[in-house]
Amino acid sequence: MSTYTRTPLRAAITVAALAGALLTPAAAFAATSTAASAPAAAQPAADRYDGQKVLVYKDAGHGVIAVLRNGSEGPEAWLRAVGPNWKPGDVWAVRVIATVSRQTPSDTAKEYVPGLKAQLLKADTATPVLRVTAPDGAVKTYALPKGTAAKPTGTPSAKPSGQLGGTTTKGCTVSVTKGIGAGTDTILTMGTKGPSVTFADADGTPAPRLGKLDRQRPKLPESAGIYAEILNPYSAAPKLKYKTQGGWTLPYSYHSFPKLPKGCVLEGASAAKPVNPTTQSAAQTTVVPKGAVAAGAEFKQGGTDKGALIAGGAAVAAAGGLGFVVVRRRSAARI
Repeated sequence: MSTYTRTPLRAAITVAALAGALLTPAAAFAATSTAASAPAAAQPAADRYDGQKVLVYKDAGHGVIAVLRNGSEGPEAWLRAVGPNWKPGDVWAVRVIATVSRQTPSDTAKEYVPGLKAQLLKADTATPVLRVTAPDGAVKTYALPKGTAAKPTGTPSAKPSGQLGGTTTKGCTVSVTKGIGAGTDTILTMGTKGPSVTFADADGTPAPRLGKLDRQRPKLPESAGIYAEILNPYSAAPKLKYKTQGGWTLPYSYHSFPKLPKGCVLEGASAAKPVNPTTQSAAQTTVVPKGAVAAGAEFKQGGTDKGALIAGGAAVAAAGGLGFVVVRRRSAARI
């Protein structure tokens, strides 16, 4: 093969390789774009949260369904946000806005449809009923699947009963259970060593993943997924500040801790006025400089900012004048 024949062949191979290198990213980009534009398949929820689905509220821009269950966990209804045109068979495993169960028989939506209220009636029977009250006061009821009636509690327990608002007292320790939304309850305890908080799911199952709040750990970390903080943990009237849904667009909510029983004394109580976190400001610190501008700083301690500015300017001017005199003398010495 002559040199003239090999040269076009090499050129053709080079052009083909270059075209392949240029077209491959374009093809990959097209495939990626097509995949991104395709709607994602709805992920089915776990059986733990599945159940009978019914549309319980709709307006021009919102829809709310209730997922009704009555299994081994007892009766419960999960209210979830959907579109106003939702119909059976559509995607349903979306955001939870309220949850009711035997342990949390009432809950109010604080987002999506603020004011929407859910109540679980006849919760301890085998035939519970969901009652939904719309923001305008309209009421509808829905029968849950039949289940098993609640068993008698038997002898009283020193632990909180799990019913919202139920208070348990043992010696100088008193506890109360409060719901904070998003299927989460809190057990607020007040004792002689101050307040503490433990968490539980809406079905009463303890939630150790969130840990415990007390004087040493008064606030949940951001990684917890919800906001909870004990305000004024050394006072006799601490509060739990919390937010479980709504992002930063909704205000925080508060629960008061129960009072200590009569005759019990709070250890390490602080007599200082409780700090309001919304008005708290950072302390200001005055730094006194040293050296050439010390005169200006000292002047400020007994006078005004204007006096300090004048004194500082005078010091700078004096330093500049001194430098001018030194340069002038050196120049004269060289002449």
